Amino acid sequence: MTTDPMRRLVLVRHSKASHDAVTDLERPLTSKGAALAGLLAKELRKRLESTDLLVVSPAARARETARPLRDRLEPADTVVREEIYNLGPNGILQVLAEEGGDASTVVVVGHEPTISVLAHILHDTDDDLASQISFGVPTATAVVIDVPCRWAELEPKSARIREIFTARKRD
Repeated sequence: MTTDPMRRLVLVRHSKASHDAVTDLERPLTSKGAALAGLLAKELRKRLESTDLLVVSPAARARETARPLRDRLEPADTVVREEIYNLGPNGILQVLAEEGGDASTVVVVGHEPTISVLAHILHDTDDDLASQISFGVPTATAVVIDVPCRWAELEPKSARIREIFTARKRD
């Protein structure tokens, strides 16, 4: 496994979505969800030096969550990939292997339980962060993961969660 350079993977669960749609793919963000997506984008901008690639599920709620992320983070490239919606954690790993290339920072906007399952699989330590994600990732939340290998070399326990943060206010 290659150890240089350190990469960063940010797994984002889409923001709060409406249940009023004909299909699951068409579910839009609520007005609160749109506001939270903007807050999450603002917070990510503070935490990330740059973003090379933004990968987005084709679901309306994910694309709407990605809009302010794209505006704030200004990634070099943005792609919408069905695998993020349809194929679970393996779908994200497949897309990272295919699209990641030399990217240092990749942000993926997707869904539960895929986001928490993938983060748990990749995390190399049984700690408080592992416990947090084992309960699932709330909407409008980002899981920031340090990746010490090439995207195509990601495998279980090969990365480390750096932090988890949300745009939601704590009650």
